Amino acid sequence: MKKTFLASICTLFVLMVSCNDNDDDYGKSSVADLLGQWSDTFDQGDGKRISSYTFMEDSTYEFRSDSFGFNGKPLTELTGFSEISGVFEVEGDSLILRATQSEGFFKSKFWIKGDVLHLEYISYPADAPVLTQMEYDRVD
Repeated sequence: MKKTFLASICTLFVLMVSCNDNDDDYGKSSVADLLGQWSDTFDQGDGKRISSYTFMEDSTYEFRSDSFGFNGKPLTELTGFSEISGVFEVEGDSLILRATQSEGFFKSKFWIKGDVLHLEYISYPADAPVLTQMEYDRVD
């Protein structure tokens, strides 16, 4: 009985030591860390999509998504694009984007590790909510 109790205490101690806040992949990120341009390239079948965020000091942002190589075109040819602009704010570890073109908003947990911006949010495909994580590399 004493051996079982002692083993339980040791196991509990190991679990407590191994589970701490320092193990998180994300740390504290600020507005100053966020400023600048971030980009990622997604290969999608016959084409590719390059998406980028630019965050400015006046709390405005621009999002641009460029598509290349779709509809039988070469990968070097721009075949479509979209742009969204608006304002952003940071509340703790949350990034909130409000587009000028609509009344809605996008809220994501964010952190910056090295030169990579991580966004973590819930997306809503047809079946059920899904935890989604995107990564964007610093451009400037």
